[in-house]
Amino acid sequence: MCELNPEKGINHVADNTKFMQEVLDFFLVEQIVVGPEGSVKAATWLARTSTPHDIAFVGGPRMGLHHIAFFLDSWEDVLKAADVMGKHRTKIDAGPTRHGVTRGATIYFFDPSGNRNETFAGLGYLAQPDRPVTTWTEDRLWSGIFYHTGEAMPSFTDVYT
Repeated sequence: MCELNPEKGINHVADNTKFMQEVLDFFLVEQIVVGPEGSVKAATWLARTSTPHDIAFVGGPRMGLHHIAFFLDSWEDVLKAADVMGKHRTKIDAGPTRHGVTRGATIYFFDPSGNRNETFAGLGYLAQPDRPVTTWTEDRLWSGIFYHTGEAMPSFTDVYT
């Protein structure tokens, strides 16, 4: 099972989040916190639009951009995207599935350069800068990421761009 370990990169999640907020005017929508009293940001989802997120950082053994998110209108559109990816033999990382975080129906895939991307349909809310940040804790970590199974998937914290 993969772990989100504060000693192995997730401190960079807070640094990247701060950069995106202060320099590029993103706002924090959701986060996962771990450690004593939730003192370490393990993952963050940020937006510049009203979609539940546009970019995400997830800590793990290595560090880098976790994914760019592309919003679709519906679950049916996510499934159609999966069909198109299958037709073009696009490498799918996870999904189609559902998140607890962002309440998104999702599919993750890699582009030819090896960057992870996500197509998703947010099923729960529109993000706004003044909306309270949804915070997930360590005990709900994997059900936040993979809602149905609640199980870790190694590539999710081992592969970054």
